[in-house]
Amino acid sequence: MPVLMASASTEHLFELFIELLGPLGNCVDVVLETSHSRGTPGHVDLYREHMDMPVLLRTLWDYEDLLTNDGCTGLAVLNPSIPQEVQFDEHKLLIVYGETLDAYEEIMQSYGLEHLEDLQFITEAEHVHSSSDEFVRHFDELKTRLGMDSSEAAYG
Repeated sequence: MPVLMASASTEHLFELFIELLGPLGNCVDVVLETSHSRGTPGHVDLYREHMDMPVLLRTLWDYEDLLTNDGCTGLAVLNPSIPQEVQFDEHKLLIVYGETLDAYEEIMQSYGLEHLEDLQFITEAEHVHSSSDEFVRHFDELKTRLGMDSSEAAYG
């Protein structure tokens, strides 16, 4: 599966992520990823199917600070009927999967991002993910706003 991975400066990162969601269409599935629970190894993925894009976008803008600054929160938005997926991971990298990525490349170029074939991202090296009690509270609010129940969680 073809993939694009990108990083952007803080002042453009969230706006770029939101714009990358456009080609996914009006109804999407959402995966909210968390590694807040210190008692659980790895991370937990919470799922929500068939969410209207306008509702999702309005909610995500309300939680921009959490999504861009919490090292224990990640998000993936996908349209399985295309299939395409846009991830905003815990490392604050943007990752796009899909057979046709031209629209996403154009969006990235409009933000001044260059396609560098040999660029490497270091995400597997030893590192620490940081959060705060405030971000944990905001994560729980976001989970509720997205209509996600922790009983639908998968551990990774």
